[in-house]
Amino acid sequence: MANLTDFLGKLDRRAIYVTVLLALILPLVRHWALPPADMQSARKFYDAVEVLPTDDSGIVLIAVDWGPGTKAENEPQTEVLIEHLMRRRVHFALITTVTEAEVFLRELPDRVARRLNVENPREKWEYGKDWVNFGYRPGLTAMIQKIATAPDLRQTLGMDARGTPLTDVPCMRNIKNIRNIRMLAHFTGLTNMLDYWLQFFQTSDYRPPMVHGCTSITIPEAYIYLDSGQLMGLHEGIAGAAAHSWLLTKQYKDRAPDSAIVTNTALAVAHVVIIVLIVLGNLGMVLAMRKAASRPSGSPSEEGNA
Repeated sequence: MANLTDFLGKLDRRAIYVTVLLALILPLVRHWALPPADMQSARKFYDAVEVLPTDDSGIVLIAVDWGPGTKAENEPQTEVLIEHLMRRRVHFALITTVTEAEVFLRELPDRVARRLNVENPREKWEYGKDWVNFGYRPGLTAMIQKIATAPDLRQTLGMDARGTPLTDVPCMRNIKNIRNIRMLAHFTGLTNMLDYWLQFFQTSDYRPPMVHGCTSITIPEAYIYLDSGQLMGLHEGIAGAAAHSWLLTKQYKDRAPDSAIVTNTALAVAHVVIIVLIVLGNLGMVLAMRKAASRPSGSPSEEGNA
């Protein structure tokens, strides 16, 4: 017991930092995949996507209102939705009111399409047929209202991010107005941004069902709308994306664990290691106190002997 007390008392804090660092790196490098917690909010999100019709008379609008600052949480959330829509062959469009997000509107669907094309060589996912990129649109509330009340979205928005007239984009052929938007999916790490879409993306007689992905710090705000029924589902940080992703893994047996599951696993392992270190630290303190209390009264301390 004395040896354990001495070991814990002399443990270098740099060894603790290295241990936590390894706990984060190893799962990421080795692609460990542990089942995440079954989150009811993420299951609602998944179920909302599962019931979407697959015909070409409707589209899902994905508002990617995040940038590099919240990429760690918002990117896996957006990516898992894009994959789910692609697997079900539900057409979708991407749009953003944040200039920094423009690059992700191009990269994310292309990345998912490449992965699915490798997994399913007999099928193809192509830009224009399966999705369209509206790009960055300035104006925020004015832009949201303009889209919501547009008699013809193709004329109002004009062209896609590649400069192609939306009237020439195959997946937009039957899309006229907000009633053809079967779901709005909104992802952001910015405060109040969700409020704008909830408030302005509707007409007097129609508002598309809405799902949302947020960072961990804004979960309490988002839950207000989930409980009220204004949101059909919610991704709560990286854990929500991982829960949604795990449901896809159970449905599609050949699917490899994605970044959401692997990242969530790394965080779980690191948390366990931190808890163990906290327990060891407190154990060392208790043992040191007992050792000091058991020392005979008046006896010289180890420092005095030294």
